[in-house]
Amino acid sequence: MFTDNIETYWAIASHIIAIMGYIVEGWMFYKFVKPFMKENQHYVGIIYSITMLAFYVMPQKITYPNLQGAIAAGITMCLVERKNKKQKVFLATCMYLFRWMVYGVTLVLRDLMFALFINTPDMYTKPVKQWITYILVECVYYFIALAVLYFVIKLIHKVYRNKKEDISWKELLLLFATLMMAMTGYFTFNFVSNVYLSDMEKYVWDEHPEYTLLRVIYQMVSFAAILNAIIIYQKLKEKQKEEKENILLAEQIENTKQHIREVERLYEDIRAIKHDMGNHICVLENLFGKLGAETEDTGLVKKELEKYLSELKTTWRESVAEIKTGNPVTDVILIQKQKEAKEKGIDFRCQFAYPKDTNINAFDISVILNNTIENAFEGTNECESRWIEILSYCQKNAYMLEVSNCINKKVEIDMETGLPETTKKDKENHGFGLTNIRKVAQKYYGDIDIRQEEKSFTLTVMLIID
Repeated sequence: MFTDNIETYWAIASHIIAIMGYIVEGWMFYKFVKPFMKENQHYVGIIYSITMLAFYVMPQKITYPNLQGAIAAGITMCLVERKNKKQKVFLATCMYLFRWMVYGVTLVLRDLMFALFINTPDMYTKPVKQWITYILVECVYYFIALAVLYFVIKLIHKVYRNKKEDISWKELLLLFATLMMAMTGYFTFNFVSNVYLSDMEKYVWDEHPEYTLLRVIYQMVSFAAILNAIIIYQKLKEKQKEEKENILLAEQIENTKQHIREVERLYEDIRAIKHDMGNHICVLENLFGKLGAETEDTGLVKKELEKYLSELKTTWRESVAEIKTGNPVTDVILIQKQKEAKEKGIDFRCQFAYPKDTNINAFDISVILNNTIENAFEGTNECESRWIEILSYCQKNAYMLEVSNCINKKVEIDMETGLPETTKKDKENHGFGLTNIRKVAQKYYGDIDIRQEEKSFTLTVMLIID
């Protein structure tokens, strides 16, 4: 009975294996795009699998179904997340080509297993055994092919570091030059095999084994070229990021120099007040003397005395720091930030003390303070009652600096870097502040920590002190 319907069982096994393959490929597509998207990545894999299954059950033959499945997945990516669309086009094209390359290379192993275990004289006399062996061989082939595809996906994830950054048109053209080379080969090999089959009614690889060898070599070289293009692209992005970080660092150095000039100005003002103090005392003595004489001008003298004292107090307040941290540079930074907060209507709470007698220098602390407070100011933009709080303390051999601010909603964190994602439209030119803070922390064998509550955001910077 079983042997009488062996062809039916062969067809059933073939259909089941193909369907399972499309489902797993959809899962692979999902895994590939997951790090590049924030949410709803699973829709990409689902749409790909549904598209491929729909093409598979259609009675009429679909031209290049895998390409159309990749297009459907690419469109889904753009619909569920309407940003970085050029990157999504690149990813969909890559996944399509990676599938062709992996299946093309591992197909050699499948052909070998068929020759050794299925298409043998002994197996032709044992149809049941041949059918079972076919199922095992196909399962082994798909397992190996999908394992290799998974390895390729992980490799791309490793070399493609800037996953959340969009690709410019110029960069897309650079990357697509390599993809088009691989795509040209794909269509050329398919055209040759289809024409040969149409004219000779035979598969070209059966008559010319060198065709398979050439195709495999081309696929491997194409993959290496795409991988190399991605690596070069990422190096260019890293170089651009480093240049922008250096520009930001240069600005921070200039800011520190400005703060030092402010400190020098304050000291000059204090020295001037000290120098003029004798004159001020003489003037006050004369005014008090006139006030004690009780003449007709007593009221006028009293007004002059009050005006003089008011001006002297104003000069003194401008020359003496309102915030005393133990370091003149950080004094100036926090005084300026306090003034800025007052202008913006932000409640500025400061309990900061400079770490004395340690290996930490003022420039590094100024980098941390400038960046953390600027980020805190931005974080309060959508809050009704705006506030920020700066706190520092020592914990064993660690100096801890905490900057907290109110928030209207929780900040999205990049899962790879562990840092908040910039909310500015020009993402490529922003988001370096926290990177520089982390660099300073790591310089002192420390790091940063982010804590979020319903209405507050706290950045803690830890520096190990000697």
